[in-house]
Amino acid sequence: MEETYTYNNALVQFLYREMPAEEAVEMASKIEADPDMRAMFDALLLAKIQLPKVRFNPSNAALNNILQYSTKTAYEASL
Repeated sequence: MEETYTYNNALVQFLYREMPAEEAVEMASKIEADPDMRAMFDALLLAKIQLPKVRFNPSNAALNNILQYSTKTAYEASL
């Protein structure tokens, strides 16, 4: 079971280009050579494509709270 998790984790990193170049080259070779791994990668790729392209933005109140806190702590640090 752990091996599957490790491969899935590596495939997700490969999918999102979050692994070093050398590891990415190795992973690409493994995906090409192993039909089961290719099927897992294709399933992950399809899931990624189907995810909504949502952007979340904080409310103005949240931004103001952060700015007020920053100003307060900067003032206290200068004392």
